Amino acid sequence: MMDKFLREKYGLKEGVIEDFSRDSAEEEDLKFWTNREKEFNDWKAILEKSIKINKNFIVLIIGSYGRGKTLSLLKIKDEAEKNFEKSIFPVYLSFKGEEKSKPGLDFIFRIFKSIDFDKLVRNRKDNEVLEAINKIPKNFDEPKNLLKAIYGYRKQLSLQGPATKDKKSEMALYFLRGEMKPTAAQLRELGIMRKIESIDIAKEYLATILCFMKNLGYKSLLLSIDEFEYLFSLVSKSQYSIYLALLRGLYDFPAGLDISSEKLANMIFFIGISEDGWNKLQEIEKKEISEGGPTQPLMRRVDLKTTLLNFDRKDTEGLIEKVLSYNRITNKFETDPLIPFTKDFVDYIYELTGGLPSAVKVRCAQVLDAGIADRVPLLTREYAQKVLEERGF
Repeated sequence: MMDKFLREKYGLKEGVIEDFSRDSAEEEDLKFWTNREKEFNDWKAILEKSIKINKNFIVLIIGSYGRGKTLSLLKIKDEAEKNFEKSIFPVYLSFKGEEKSKPGLDFIFRIFKSIDFDKLVRNRKDNEVLEAINKIPKNFDEPKNLLKAIYGYRKQLSLQGPATKDKKSEMALYFLRGEMKPTAAQLRELGIMRKIESIDIAKEYLATILCFMKNLGYKSLLLSIDEFEYLFSLVSKSQYSIYLALLRGLYDFPAGLDISSEKLANMIFFIGISEDGWNKLQEIEKKEISEGGPTQPLMRRVDLKTTLLNFDRKDTEGLIEKVLSYNRITNKFETDPLIPFTKDFVDYIYELTGGLPSAVKVRCAQVLDAGIADRVPLLTREYAQKVLEERGF
């Protein structure tokens, strides 16, 4: 009976509360993107610049929990996929929950892990992939050999037959991502002499991948990096500077390597960081004024800094209306909200949450959940207050 009522009256299904109250944003939440148009236009301008000039970019997106950092990073990735498909290759990575490993080197390994090498050559013929590898300069022979091993299952790169993954290809990926400790025999099989045990060697592999991307026709590699401050939880305070110096070095990439930047795809770093993480960076920067260090030079290289604020009342209403207008049966937005709500309902939710987007969604979820069960025809302040008080909000 309940399922029939939900479908006929509201166009909803049970469990709708989950759409609002997840801990973190996911790609499917992009349909609820709203009220960040100015910020989005600034970010899009960076993407446009990255395909026109030969330059790396760093953009910081700062915001406390619940203001939409993750959703913003996913939105930027989505924009690159939809409107810059042939020019920008986008990836998303988060440092939350990362295991401890060698400081700095783990950052580069994480970049390698985020790249889908099959997707990178999607719609490319075997001979195009081989040509893109062969155009990489000879002084990068080891990482070049690794790319040949990764794509060795492709007919033009191998005589092994049909395009099916083989153990050598998988081993090459494990090696690149720091997920195996190769034996001497395995290194010989991959055509490699050195393990990736230092940042300098890892940078050679990064340069090779960026050169390969440029040869495939890409202008930039977009790195949407979430939970950046978690890197600091993996190491002691004395090692913070390693990551900051590395990020500065990646901005200046490929300085120190024997390859011209014109031969490489640009890197665009969109970095999400909490306000606490941002304050920590500022504290480190102040401390380095007298002692010296990498933070000030890194901050000078930041191309754009965006601080996400809470929504005002108007934007809060826009978020509520958008979420309540989504029909989960047809997967489309209706002209009017599926469950009507009053102005005093919006006022109450705004007063209660201060316009924090995640809090708005969670409170609405609770009221909506109860409204569906009670079969109310209208969401009002009085009803919302009753429900949230009963549920401990």
